[in-house]
Amino acid sequence: MAFSFMLDANVADAAAVKKTVSSASGKKSVAHKAARKDVNATRLEEVTVTARRRSERIERTPISMTTVTGTQFTERGITSLAKIQDMAPNISFGNVASNSGVANAAAVFIRGIGQTDFSFGVDPGVGMYVDGVYVGSPVGAVLNMVDIANVSVLRGPQGTLFGRNTIGGAVSVSSLTPNSQLSAKADVKYGTADRINGRVFFNVPLSKTLFANFSAGSFMQDGYVHAPNQKNQRELGNQDTQVYKGALRWHPIDKLNVTLRGDWTRDRSNGAPYVTTGVNPDATGSMIALNNAMHGGTLLNCPGAGCYNSSYFSKNTNYGSQPDYSNLTSWSTSGTVDYELSQYFDLKSITAYRKTVGAFAQDRDSSPIGINYVTDHYLEKQFSEEFQVNGHALSNRLHYSAGVYYFAQSGADVNPTEFYVESLQSGGYFKDKNYAAYAQETYNITKKLTFTAGVRYTEDNKTFTPDQYITKVIGAPIVSTPVGTRIVPYQSYHNNNARWTPMVNLSYQFTPELMGYTTFSQGFKGGGFTQRLTNITNAPPSFRPESVNTFEGGLKFYGLNHRLRISAAGFFTFYDDVQLLVSDATHIGPYYTNAGKAHISGFELEGQYALGDGWTVSGSVGETDAHYTSLTASVQGLGLNSMFVLVSKWTANAGVSKRIDLGQYGSLTPRVDATYRSRYNANLNAIMYNALIQPKYITVNMSARWVSANQKYNAMVGLDNASNEKFMAWGSYSGSFGNYQKSFDRGRQWYIQGGVAF
Repeated sequence: MAFSFMLDANVADAAAVKKTVSSASGKKSVAHKAARKDVNATRLEEVTVTARRRSERIERTPISMTTVTGTQFTERGITSLAKIQDMAPNISFGNVASNSGVANAAAVFIRGIGQTDFSFGVDPGVGMYVDGVYVGSPVGAVLNMVDIANVSVLRGPQGTLFGRNTIGGAVSVSSLTPNSQLSAKADVKYGTADRINGRVFFNVPLSKTLFANFSAGSFMQDGYVHAPNQKNQRELGNQDTQVYKGALRWHPIDKLNVTLRGDWTRDRSNGAPYVTTGVNPDATGSMIALNNAMHGGTLLNCPGAGCYNSSYFSKNTNYGSQPDYSNLTSWSTSGTVDYELSQYFDLKSITAYRKTVGAFAQDRDSSPIGINYVTDHYLEKQFSEEFQVNGHALSNRLHYSAGVYYFAQSGADVNPTEFYVESLQSGGYFKDKNYAAYAQETYNITKKLTFTAGVRYTEDNKTFTPDQYITKVIGAPIVSTPVGTRIVPYQSYHNNNARWTPMVNLSYQFTPELMGYTTFSQGFKGGGFTQRLTNITNAPPSFRPESVNTFEGGLKFYGLNHRLRISAAGFFTFYDDVQLLVSDATHIGPYYTNAGKAHISGFELEGQYALGDGWTVSGSVGETDAHYTSLTASVQGLGLNSMFVLVSKWTANAGVSKRIDLGQYGSLTPRVDATYRSRYNANLNAIMYNALIQPKYITVNMSARWVSANQKYNAMVGLDNASNEKFMAWGSYSGSFGNYQKSFDRGRQWYIQGGVAF
């Protein structure tokens, strides 16, 4: 079971959470007697969500979802959004450098469905939303916690209210909203490898109707993979990130709220932490084998100078000589207008713009030999507009939500690449446009029986203009293609799709404490193009949309005098036209294909229990049983028994906390959290290899947090991954090169932290 405790929360935006803290656990106390009563509280706080565009108690919302507040992240010492995978079942949130050097790219999977690549040619399978705005690219989406109000994980297709590319689910992040209370907080953390994190936040009422907040964060830490052959003998896997965010809310009348938000992030890194641990003995036709043959050896026996051999294999050292780096700068702005036309009718508009500029590179063979070096010059811009109508009628028995949505994305990923046998410019330019309209209604047939139905229509149009040509070749008899030869004609190519995605749901309130529901929903992810081409062709290979049909049933309970909250859900998914990133012996680089069909089944179980006397536990466990049922002939090496990428069959985490009343000296809360993942296929390029299977593992985090009696001061000490598990976060293999590339977790980390709040 996964154990955590519920803490204070903040008013959140759509698809996030509002929490109303009960009088037994949330009111600030001045008197020692009142403080003691607060510490020994035995009731869970109320949790209200707006995942269906209206406020509902979480135990009466017929959706499988997990919500974690910003305070909970703080209480656990967490500063990265990726750690949400340790707090919710059936989710994997990785930070991967998929066939590139980018050090901040989210690879999110929910219930076995997601995506590992940031390429413009493919969409993510789990939608990321920040303050109600869809984030179109995974690059830069591993957010640092600065002013986060809460994070919600919605499992299963969310294609009605959220749209395409949410066939696995959605992750919704909500920032703190400006309010009328003058407040401020700040904290500083120091830890392993000169880790220095600093955060500051303040909220200011500018007038009776105008409120503002501002936050800033700096996240610094040395790397942990040595790179002795690179400039200044740098270390990979470091962090050098600055984040600035601000918001302005205008509330001139009770019926109108206008909120403007903006943020700016700069991320500078030496590159992703990866190494080469060996070569595949079967890769006798690889470029490494060719290099060794030209130096008088074989793939596995080449001791001379210029040979690629075990001297470059390591778990903590990268021997590459060409520079690794990952530089990203992004900014965004959004405006939300929420107007209550009447007590039955609400209008909402969300307008947003986002831009990301990046440059990253990776010496993927981890040696001074020029086997495989990739560079990306990256630019992404997006604009979105959504109009919503939300309301209720028929004496509050009918609730409805409808809207229209527009999304435009454009950018470039120019991708110079050096191989042992040739060099080329890959990549190109992209333009995507998406139009959608949707409606969903919930009708209370009786006081206990409720019916919900919704549908969304989506048009998804992609345009790819590849700018790809040969820049250098090794020469005859190996490769003698003339320099300047186009790999694919320099023109625009289109991939257009349109889909209806319906949803129906039936829920029944058996007792005031117990609710059951069943749901059928559809979702799809748009088609696209293979961006990285090496074989000369008449047009870039394209692939069709993938789609799912999911059946789900669940139970939610909240009782025992508000001390116990449990939710359970089971699901079965028919997964068609599975989009897969593959690297096999038929291509030098990775390519996309519709690999076939699959079935995914499983369940989630979550709960919280307030034991009393300061003790609190909570828990979750999830199963994802994913397997292919039929495969196309387009992939070599993939079988019906092949494991999905980065997907564990079992996920769980466990923890317990105890608040200790120290009287006038405040309170102390020690806690222990454990996370379990069963084995998974770490190869981002899909094909299973024993060397890239990560065995099951358990990590344990320990911490103790002190808070002063007046709640103004806090201090914390912690030890993450206390057992020092060096598990493989991701791996990569291509038969054209022959080496196993791996990225391991940093391992055990300690930290101390101090903070103040007014």
